[in-house]
Amino acid sequence: MKRILLTVSYWSASVLMISIMLMSLEYNFSDALFVSMSFVPGCLVLRWLLPHVSFANLRKGIFDLLAVVIAVILTDMLMVIWCHIIMNGFIVPFHTGHMGFPTLLVNPAFLSLVMIVLTGGDYVLSRYLRSRFRNEPHPVTFTSDYRKVTLDLSEILYVKSRDTEVWVYATEGRHFRNKTGITQWENLLGEDFIRVHRSFVVRKESIQDTLSDSLTLADGTSVPVSRKYREIVASLSDN
Repeated sequence: MKRILLTVSYWSASVLMISIMLMSLEYNFSDALFVSMSFVPGCLVLRWLLPHVSFANLRKGIFDLLAVVIAVILTDMLMVIWCHIIMNGFIVPFHTGHMGFPTLLVNPAFLSLVMIVLTGGDYVLSRYLRSRFRNEPHPVTFTSDYRKVTLDLSEILYVKSRDTEVWVYATEGRHFRNKTGITQWENLLGEDFIRVHRSFVVRKESIQDTLSDSLTLADGTSVPVSRKYREIVASLSDN
C-alpha cells in the first residue's frame, strides 16, 4: 500500500508542477491542471512499453524504440489538442494562444523532455521502492498456454529461452511456457535477477554455488554462464 501511495503522490506532484509551469503561460489553475493531466497517459504508456523493447536484434530494437517514442509523442499532441478543444467549447481552435494550440505544448522537443523527466523520475522511484520494500510481495502476471499466471518474484528461480519460446521455472517444480522474449523478462524482473547467458536469467538468491562457467541453483539445476557475463557473476559471488 505504501508503494502505491508513494507512486500516486509522485504523479500527483508531477501534474501539479506542470500546472504551475502552464500558469506562467496565462492559464488559470483549473485549465492548467486539466491540460497537465493529458501528459500522464502517454508517460505511463512509455514507461510500460520501454521494458518490452528488445535490443537482441540491434536494428529492430532501435526501430521499435523510435516507433514507441514517436507514437507516444503523437498521442500526447492529440491529447493536448483535444483538451483545448474541450476548453474552447468543442470549437476547433486554429490560432495560437491560451485557447488555441500553444506552440510549446505541441513541440516534439518539449514533449520528449517532459516524457524523459517524468518517466525517468518514475523509474528511479520504482527502483528505490523495490529496494526499500524488498520483503513485500512483488507479483508478476503473464500468459502461459492461454491462461493468466501470477507469481511472486520470490517464486521464480530462473527464466530460460528456447528458440521462439521462453520457459519460467518456479519453486515446487512448476514451469510455464511464455512468448515474452527473455530480454523483456530481464527488464521486467528487475535487479533481484541477473542475466548469466543469452538464454538464462536467474534469481540471485536462488544461486547456491558458482563456477567459472556455470551456476548451481537452489533446485539443483546447473545453468551455464557465458563468457560475456562471467565478470558479473564473479563479482556477485565475491559479494
